[in-house]
Amino acid sequence: MRVMFLTASLSLLVWAQEPSVPAALAPVQPAAAYQLNPGDSIDIRLFFNPELNEQVVIRPDGRVSLQLIGEITLSGKTIAEASAEVENLYRKEVKTPRVSIQVRAFSAQKIFVTGEVTRPGPISLPGRMTLLEAISEAGGIRNTGDRKTVVLIRKNAAGKPEGRKVLLALNGMPTLDAGSVLSPFDVVVVPESRIARVDRWVDQHIRQLIPINVAAGFTYLWQATPTTTIPII
Repeated sequence: MRVMFLTASLSLLVWAQEPSVPAALAPVQPAAAYQLNPGDSIDIRLFFNPELNEQVVIRPDGRVSLQLIGEITLSGKTIAEASAEVENLYRKEVKTPRVSIQVRAFSAQKIFVTGEVTRPGPISLPGRMTLLEAISEAGGIRNTGDRKTVVLIRKNAAGKPEGRKVLLALNGMPTLDAGSVLSPFDVVVVPESRIARVDRWVDQHIRQLIPINVAAGFTYLWQATPTTTIPII
C-alpha cells in the first residue's frame, strides 16, 4: 500500500514503495449522503395532503417557510433527515402525513480538477458527474500526467479532508472506480507521471489553484490548526 501525506504548511510529499499489484488499491468510498444547501430548490410533497405540496428555495439562512408549520431549518440536513423532520412537524397539523422531499435544482456548486490536465480549475457541478467526465471537462490529461492513477480528495463524515488514490485504468481498460460519481467540493488531482518530491507540486496544485476564497465549500482543506494533513491511501 502506498501512502501519501499532503501537509499544507510543510509542503511535504511522502511516497512509500509502489504496490506490486495495482488492483489492490482500496476502492473509492461512496460520498456521504447529500446535505441540503442554501439555494437548493426543493419539492415538498404530502401524499395524502396534496393541498400542502410546495416548491421552495432554501434561503441563505438555511431556512424555509412552510404552510401550517412555519419556519424550519433544512440546510445541512440530508434529504431523509429533512423529510422526517417535516413529517414530524406536520403530525401536529394533519392526521397521517407522509412527506417526500426531492431536490428540484441544486445550488451552484463546484468541484476542482487540478494537476496535469489541460484546463485546471473549478468546474460547475450541475448534477451527476463521474471522475472521468470531470477530467474530460478539464480538457483531459496532459502528456506529462499519470493516466493510470489520480488522487480524489473529499470530506469524510467528520468534515475532514481525506484523499484516496483512484486507479483509472488497468490493462488498458477503465476501472469501476473511474466511473465514481463526484460530490460537491471534491478535488481531483492528476499527478505527473513521475511526481517530484518538491514544494512546487503542493504550491501549484493546492495553494495557487485552490485559493481559500474561491468557494466556501473548499475551506475544509484549510484547518485552523498549524498543519493540514490529508492522508491518501
